[in-house]
Amino acid sequence: MRLTGIFPFLTTLKTYSPRDFKADLMAAVTVTPMAVPQAMAYAIIAGVHPQYGIYACMLPVILAALWGSSRFMAAGPTNAISMVIFSTMATVSVGGVYISSMPEEVRMTYIFGLALFCGLIQVGMGLARLGDLANFISHSVMVAFTTGAALLIGMGQLKTVLGIPGPKQAGFFFQIFDVLHGLPQANYWCAALAGLTILLAISFKRISRRFPASLAALAVVTAIAWLFRADQYGVPLVGAIPSIIPPLSVPPAFDLAAVRDLFMPALALALLGTVESLAIGKQLASVKNDNFDGSQELIGQGLGNMAAGITSGIPGCGSFTRSALMVTSGGRTRMGTVFSGILALPMLFALAPFISWLPLPALGGILLIIAARMIDIEAIRLCLVATRIDRIVLSMTFASTLIFDLEKAIFIGVLLSLVLFIYKTAHPRVRRLRANDPLLRDAPAGLPEGIAVYVIEGTLFFGAIHELERQLYEEDEEPARLVVLHLSRVFWLDASGAHALSQFVERCYARSIPVILVVGSRAVSRILERTGILEHLSNGFVAETTNDGLRQAASLLDRVTCRDGQCVYPVPGLAVQAASSGATASSQAGIVTSSTGDGSEGEEEEPPVLNATEAGAAASTVPTQIDQMPLDVREEAKAEESHATGEASEADQADGASVEAAQSSSAPSRAGDDAPDLSGENAPGLAETQAAPQSGVTGMPDQVAEASITIVGPRPPAPFAGTDELQGPAMPAGESETPKK
Repeated sequence: MRLTGIFPFLTTLKTYSPRDFKADLMAAVTVTPMAVPQAMAYAIIAGVHPQYGIYACMLPVILAALWGSSRFMAAGPTNAISMVIFSTMATVSVGGVYISSMPEEVRMTYIFGLALFCGLIQVGMGLARLGDLANFISHSVMVAFTTGAALLIGMGQLKTVLGIPGPKQAGFFFQIFDVLHGLPQANYWCAALAGLTILLAISFKRISRRFPASLAALAVVTAIAWLFRADQYGVPLVGAIPSIIPPLSVPPAFDLAAVRDLFMPALALALLGTVESLAIGKQLASVKNDNFDGSQELIGQGLGNMAAGITSGIPGCGSFTRSALMVTSGGRTRMGTVFSGILALPMLFALAPFISWLPLPALGGILLIIAARMIDIEAIRLCLVATRIDRIVLSMTFASTLIFDLEKAIFIGVLLSLVLFIYKTAHPRVRRLRANDPLLRDAPAGLPEGIAVYVIEGTLFFGAIHELERQLYEEDEEPARLVVLHLSRVFWLDASGAHALSQFVERCYARSIPVILVVGSRAVSRILERTGILEHLSNGFVAETTNDGLRQAASLLDRVTCRDGQCVYPVPGLAVQAASSGATASSQAGIVTSSTGDGSEGEEEEPPVLNATEAGAAASTVPTQIDQMPLDVREEAKAEESHATGEASEADQADGASVEAAQSSSAPSRAGDDAPDLSGENAPGLAETQAAPQSGVTGMPDQVAEASITIVGPRPPAPFAGTDELQGPAMPAGESETPKK
């Protein structure tokens, strides 16, 4: 393994220049003043002291940037991750005690363990190359989850903004009731400071996108709180933050019960962080034309969360706000994010004395701004107007975020995304082409009636075959005499699809409907060849283009005559085979040769009549077609193989009139005809009467008779209930013989 595969940042350092250093440092100076107050606010959302949010902006950010794939990704605490942490502490109990009700020093050990557990899961996913799993999470799920999390954040901060005393409740509707019940106890100083913070942050934002509006607003409100001694009026303050290097943290002692309780929340955090980070990384890569490796980014994010677990930080993931600011601030490489994590430490030392006077309602005001920006009205509108499925997924995921715990809402959203993906994949589009369709603009002129052209687009599953059969067998103004199945737009086919396709062809044969496949994809063609479908159909019923398939269909239908619900299909060499097999074998096989009432020879023969399965098999051009005939006929033919030529000659002399009638009843062989060919070395009893090789033109030697078969069964046929009914009903004995002409 190359060294750059283990240390991806070496590629950046090899070409790093002083110009890159200057640009990255200036971008870090811009991003860090915004990242620190955001991290403090997200720590408040998680229900922990703001200092743990600042700690998460240092070593975790550096490791995620060095081992990640995106050169602009800025990791750290985020709003959605913090909400899941808060929900986990409020709903997960260890030893019968909820984590949120434990003392801070005990509670934080479980949060550090959650970060470590989450990081291990993400690193494992990255090493297993599962970086593309985020593609299975639909856009509707992410929009709904983000909107629901925004409402939860906003509602969770109302008590802090209004200065209502008491612990926060878990659950959206419980929080609404709690706020309404506590309105008489609201603190006007808290509300005023929160409102002033919101006003200043919005005003400062208009100065410049690079200006740290949030930090400036918090600095002004902190100065006001210190000047007027706001704590004397009941305003809660952040309190002292130790200006030290982040201390090492120790997860709780290994406990199998605690691991079991924390596994699902850790998995939810890992999935949520994966989706957010990969979505941000792909978006930034598309903007800058960069290569993006999702699995490598997962390794970086996992290492960052593991670092948070051992350096007293809270879990996090990629942040779009900070990453976008890194791009707009002129950052050029991943070192810009590394410098941002390094600068967070001196900023902590510089701001620690002032942060102690920071009012918590001011941080709540910043969080209200963040929550409002999380709601994307345009994205919600897009999901609502797109499709009915998107509306259902959006509504269900949004409702689950407000009703259930956030980690459960995440799994519900992921499950909905997978169900949506499977539904769309298993239901490819099946449509019948009409005369004015663009795919038929170059179709040959003068096509016979009854050619139905169907196109399957997508992945060929059982669902596609079911839809194809529904369209084919339903009442139609234009009943199909022959089906041209267009598979050139099928991009993937598995064993299930191949089996379903073969079953569909058999059912069509049983209903007197030949099938011609148009296969343009080499990959699909190879799969059909390996599964034996192409061998079953042979060249006469397989085409590479739609026009070739239509020409073959027209050539076949020009030689087909239908009368009283029975269609006669020419099959080369069948007359010779019937003559050589003998009357006994023919009657046992269900092939009845018409003759005079007294059984005299030399009379004109009608085309032999086969049952549905035998007729469908004979209608194809498989070289080993005789193997699909009944066992007694097959054995009889093999037993007489050595005398086939002589017997055929005697049969021709004795039944000359029959052979002549059979030859006149079938259309002459001509160029462009793709008639099924039973001749060749694989047809026992016909060794000396081989037809010309199939190459798009089926030729018949003069000495080989061309007979016809009649496919039994009126159209439209009765519906088939299952595969056991494919044989169809046997013909009554009284109708087995055709009256003499």
